Amino acid sequence: MSFDNKVAVVTGGAQGMGREYVRLLAEQGARVVIADINLDVAQKAVDELDFTDQLLAIRTDVGDLESCLACIKAAEERFGGVDFLVNNAGLLSAAAFPSLIDIPVEKYRQIMEVMLNGQLWMARAAVPAMRKRGGGAIVNVSSIGAYQATGVYSLSKLGVNGLTINLSRELAKDNIRVNAVAPGTVATEGMQPLMSVADMAQWGQALGRPTDRVATPDLIAQVGVFLLSDAASYVRGQIIAVDDGQQIRV
Repeated sequence: MSFDNKVAVVTGGAQGMGREYVRLLAEQGARVVIADINLDVAQKAVDELDFTDQLLAIRTDVGDLESCLACIKAAEERFGGVDFLVNNAGLLSAAAFPSLIDIPVEKYRQIMEVMLNGQLWMARAAVPAMRKRGGGAIVNVSSIGAYQATGVYSLSKLGVNGLTINLSRELAKDNIRVNAVAPGTVATEGMQPLMSVADMAQWGQALGRPTDRVATPDLIAQVGVFLLSDAASYVRGQIIAVDDGQQIRV
């Protein structure tokens, strides 16, 4: 896979899976915008990774369409266009609200704005730029939690699956492929305060994973990068579980 002369935007790209997307894409020649709500952490990622000239940190609130549009404009101004979008930004804190009946209304709206609407807003911002380049690819980040009754988190991820299917059909005429990855348990910075790696292993097995492995962020990002690549040119509208066999659907 080669991404020479390609430009990618990765939301939530400062840490965890997002940062691994940034690293892997940059290693293969892409220029990458780290679009993150926390500009300081995003800039730290730019400084720490070995691809400074290929990276640009932009403060982006995916729940705000104007912020998404500004991010894509900055990508075009710095790198000349946009070919790929990774909709990775999310709120792990959403998992703390299992009850749809009792969740505060404003918290529900905030979570859905970031985790579902934010992926649509970024796509709406990026697609015109991709059309200028003759096409592109989008990877949305779902979760196997979409298939579990975990309240607003699973509801938002089910929405991401529906968004992926709809956009894949709508944008096929523009030569823009849309797919999603659905990770299982991943040891990211965001998960560590909520659950230890040992607890993640036990929890995953309790939910059906046949091994005690817990994914590192790169194992997820590698699959997403494949979906962006020309090697996946015949893959469209798919939600790919990356969970070591925890959620098997036939």
